[in-house]
Amino acid sequence: MDEILQRLKNIKLNNPFPYRDIEKIQNDFRSEFMKLTEEKDSLTSDLNTFCANIAGTLSYIMAGKVADIPQEQIEKLECSFFDWFQQYKFFEDKVDYYSEFKQEYRSFEEARMLLLKYFSQL
Repeated sequence: MDEILQRLKNIKLNNPFPYRDIEKIQNDFRSEFMKLTEEKDSLTSDLNTFCANIAGTLSYIMAGKVADIPQEQIEKLECSFFDWFQQYKFFEDKVDYYSEFKQEYRSFEEARMLLLKYFSQL
C-alpha cells in the first residue's frame, strides 16, 4: 500500500491542459465530431471531467479522507476515458499522434490504475 501511495505522489497531474491538441483532434476528425449530437460533442469538458474525477479522488486519499469519497466517484475509476465517453472511440488508437493529449491521458490513466489498485487493497 505504501508503494502505491508513493507512486501516486510522484505522478505529475498538473500539466497544462492539452487545448491545442484537442483543437487538432477536433479538426482532424471533423466529420466524426459533426456526427455527434451537441450534448455528446464536448471533448474539452469530458476530458476535464475524467481528469477531475481522478485528481479529486487522489486529493481525498492524500488528505487522509478515504471514507469521505463518494462511492459513485470510486466506481467511475473503473472506466478509462474512452470507456466512459465512448463517443470518442474513433480516435482512441490515434492518441499517440497528439503528444500533449497523450501525455495528459497517460498520466491520468496511470493514476487511475494505481487508484484502482489502492482501493482493491483496502
